[in-house]
Parts: sequence; C-alpha cells; structure tokens
Amino acid sequence: MSIHAKPGAISDVSSDRTWLRRCVLPAAFVASLYGWALLVSTFIRPGSIGLNLIAPGTDWMVFYGAVRSALAGHLQLIMNGDDFTAYLNRAFADWLSSPLEFRPWFYPPSFLVLLLPFAPLGFIGSYFAFQMASGGLLVAALKIGADAVSGRHVTAAVLLSPAAAINIADGQCAFLVAAIMIFGIRWLETRPVLAGAVLGILSFKPQFLLLVPVALLAGRQWRGLVAAACSTLVLAGASAVIFGADLWTWWGAQAIANLASPEPKWIEYGRIWGHSVWACAFLLGLPDLLASLLQLMAIAASAAATFVAFRSSLGSDKQLAVLLAAAVLAAPHSGPYDAILLVAAVALWLAGEIKAPNRSHWLLGFGIWLVPLVSPPALVVAARFAPLLTVALIGLILSELREPKRLEVGAVA
Repeated sequence: MSIHAKPGAISDVSSDRTWLRRCVLPAAFVASLYGWALLVSTFIRPGSIGLNLIAPGTDWMVFYGAVRSALAGHLQLIMNGDDFTAYLNRAFADWLSSPLEFRPWFYPPSFLVLLLPFAPLGFIGSYFAFQMASGGLLVAALKIGADAVSGRHVTAAVLLSPAAAINIADGQCAFLVAAIMIFGIRWLETRPVLAGAVLGILSFKPQFLLLVPVALLAGRQWRGLVAAACSTLVLAGASAVIFGADLWTWWGAQAIANLASPEPKWIEYGRIWGHSVWACAFLLGLPDLLASLLQLMAIAASAAATFVAFRSSLGSDKQLAVLLAAAVLAAPHSGPYDAILLVAAVALWLAGEIKAPNRSHWLLGFGIWLVPLVSPPALVVAARFAPLLTVALIGLILSELREPKRLEVGAVA
C-alpha cells in the first residue's frame, strides 16, 4: 500500500525549497563572499575590509616561530611570552602591518612534533603548505563513508564557509582539528585501533580532546580508547625525546597556573577575545567566578550530551555532529576559526534536509554560519550569545531521539 502525502504537504515542501534557494542560500553565499574578501584584503591591505588582522597568518607565526626556536635550541624563548612576542615582532617586521601585542606559545610540546615537517619550508611556504595539507585532510575525512551527493554538499559548505576563510587568514589549525575528529569517529566501527590512534593526536590541542574519551566510553569502544591513550603518550614521548622534558615541565606548570590563576596578559590579549562560554559570560558583565562556573557547567552538559548521543541509536553522522558542536561548547578557549567544527556539524545534520528543509533548522544553521563574521565577542555584543546557538544545535539533534520514525512519502508498506 502506498502512502501519499496530502496536496497541502507537498505545497509546503515546495515552498520551503523555494525559500531555501531564494533566501537562505543566497544570504549564506554573500556572507561567504565577505569572509573570503576579508582574507584577500588581509594580504593586500589589512583592515580595509572588516576587522584588521594585521597580517595573514599571525597565528602561524606563533607555530612557525616556536618550532624554529625549538630546533635552534632556544627553548627559554618559547617559555617567556613577552620575549617570544618581541622575537616574532623582530622576525616578521616586514610582514606585519603593526606589531603584535602579546602572542605567547601555550600549546603542548607535542604540537611541535606535528609542525616539524613544515619547519624547513620557510614562513610563507610553510603557511600555505599547512593550510593546504590540513584542508586536504579535512576534505578526505568528510568524504569517508558519505554518498556522492551529500559528501559533495557537506564538503562544499565547510570549505566555502566564513570560518574556513578566517582559519586561513589567521593561519590556524581548525582544519586539522576537524579532520582528526571526523576521521577518528568515522573509522571507529571498521578500524577502531586506527581510529583511536588518530583521535589521540588531538592531544596537541587538549581543549578539543576533552570529550573524546566520553564518546569512546559511551560507544564501548575499548580498543579505540586504549589506542587513543597510547597515541597521546607516543606523541608526548616523541616531543620529550626531540626537544627535552624541560619543555613539558614548563608547560604542565603553565597549564595548571592558567586554570587556577590565569596570567592577566593572556586574559587581556587572548582568552577574552575568544568565543568560549566563559568569555561570552564575562563580557556580558558576569563576575569571573560565575562565568567560570558557567564554563564548568558547559563542559558537564557537553559531556552528558556526547555520552547520550554515542550511547543512542542516532546515526553516526549525527553522533559526530553532536561531538563536534559539544567540543566547541566545552572548550575553555576557542576562536572564530574553530567555528569550522560547528559548520561541519551543521552540514552533517542538515545534509538530509535539502529536499525537505525545516525552516527553523536552516535559520539556526545560518546563524552559526555567520558567527565568525560577527566576531569577536569583545567587540560585537551579538557574538556574546553565540554559545546559545551551539546549545540549540545540540538540543535539536538530540531531540530526534524522541521522535517516532516516519515513513517517507511514497513508501510501500
């Protein structure tokens, strides 16, 4: 017996498709054009369009400067934020349109191991090589297990997004973070040990590793969990062998100190310019203690959402979408470039709604698409509410667990 939709339902679907094609997609395209124009203008004349980023790849200066200093044996330089900033301003004076104010190295020493292949290429060569390599990995990850149509749409959405343009403009590593998470989760069922080993590499940016053990525990992926732990230890061990254990001693002390009593300069020039729950709450006028409490609540809620998603019957892509979004929500520090994880989450979630779009879902996705452009929260009040969009995204994906399965129009019972 065929199940036929009512004429009114077909009309509504057609209207929603028209609305998507004529309103949301053109608006998203214009926003992307602005994001990519910002990237181009940063090469030509920084600040002529949007926020003045001073120069292309200012964050890559930190990565490249750190690995070159470490290879030269100047570890003390990396350990002192003021001296390291002064070094960057001297080394890249011809590239910068104005001096950097404070750019310390706060990453684990294991990140230096990942940067080693790029060190011989020079600053400009390594900058472009890293973006192309990490972007290529992200494309490959998005295509794993995806059908031709949805894979193409999701990949295009992620690469054309304003978040992608900002990631390249800053010279950041969000492409790599997203690629690792997507590779790891999509390989869990077929290659659990390899998946865990890949996920362990996220230890180079530990704020995005927080929820990975939760996902693996919820999915009962014991081999993946052990492999992730081993991968983390191997990467840490390699960095200790190459660069010495002193760097780890310093970094561990710094990490603990920043949790207990962050350096005022790091708050002023770093954390307060991010998109974390703490930063947004603090900028809205909440006391530091209450903002920190909200950040802890965000971590706990994100962990709970991740556990529920990976213990549930949600499809693997929607589980992955929850993890990507929850990782951003839980992160004690994140930037506009990290919205690439949110864009990937939205694209994976909405991939099945192209033929029958839900207007509220696509409006939420459009709001997340715009987040990197209405940034940073320190300057744009609207951006201080961005975490609420992430909460809504996670909530809507998990709400599907309560919905009864629907027979598709035209299905034969």
